[in-house]
Amino acid sequence: MPFADILGQEKASSYLKQLVRSQKVPGALLFFGPDGVGKRLAALEFAKALNCLDETARQNGDACGVCANCEAIDKGTNPDVTFVDFTYQARLEVKKDFTSKGYAEELEKEITKQQHISVDTIRDVTAKSQQKAVGNGWKVLIIDQAQTMQGAAANALLKFIEEPPAKTVWILITNKRAAMLRTILSRCQPLSFAPLSLENVKDILTKTQADVSNVDLCAKYSAGSVSGALKAAEALDLLQAGGFGTPQGPSGVAAGLSRTLVTARQEAQAILDVLIMALHQAWINEPDENKQYAYQAMLKRFENYKRSIGRNVSPALVLETALMSLDGLNLQIF
Repeated sequence: MPFADILGQEKASSYLKQLVRSQKVPGALLFFGPDGVGKRLAALEFAKALNCLDETARQNGDACGVCANCEAIDKGTNPDVTFVDFTYQARLEVKKDFTSKGYAEELEKEITKQQHISVDTIRDVTAKSQQKAVGNGWKVLIIDQAQTMQGAAANALLKFIEEPPAKTVWILITNKRAAMLRTILSRCQPLSFAPLSLENVKDILTKTQADVSNVDLCAKYSAGSVSGALKAAEALDLLQAGGFGTPQGPSGVAAGLSRTLVTARQEAQAILDVLIMALHQAWINEPDENKQYAYQAMLKRFENYKRSIGRNVSPALVLETALMSLDGLNLQIF
């Protein structure tokens, strides 16, 4: 995937291509912006461009996508490019060979437990950063969900991003720049990734053949994010299956949530996000001042419901209460 295929991020892509052409790369970059807008794709494309074996492609600031290095990075097997996320961390936690029986199931369970990038994971990747590169290109170390690094993990990373070895670059990816330590932020060159346009989201859903029933509707509730569109698709399916808009809707939608608490919380949050966007749009389009106040009050209540989902409260109970509170508003979702 060349940079041109990362839709909606032309400014960020242009800057990264310039770095590849000049080979004057900061020791640490911070990719920040909403989830699902191309930050991870851009980080991996940047790693490919820095390590591409096609000199012409590199001179253009891009990657050929077909050389041995590009293909290895796509497959996650290039020894000089490390992508750290919750899956990577879970693999460190599972004390089994990946070919052994039950490995996939145990890994999946471990992934669902991950909430923070740990200090042990940071120590693992910083040790890799000090190893000599296998090829003649760059060592690229990417940390996704970087805002989840807590004190010890962030402090363990500091000296390594401040003075990395030659031809080594760290890329930290975050959707919450403000949540990161100032000492980390001060050592990184920031690069902003903007929300995607409605057309960009629809184009990506179509090109990737995403399993969504209504591309236009999912894009409408995406908040400018492909991952947001996919969450909206799941939320819309649950609302429709549960009979949203009928007297039985509140209990039917709540009953359709997963039996797994973590997943149920995610589903309930996604449904509330869709409803909040619908309420906001209804408020904007409502000419009657009294009804505007009703929508404003409901928006405040729904923000409280969202906060409640994150606490030790039944997501099904919160969701059912939220849906019951919409009675009389005739909110249009579909």
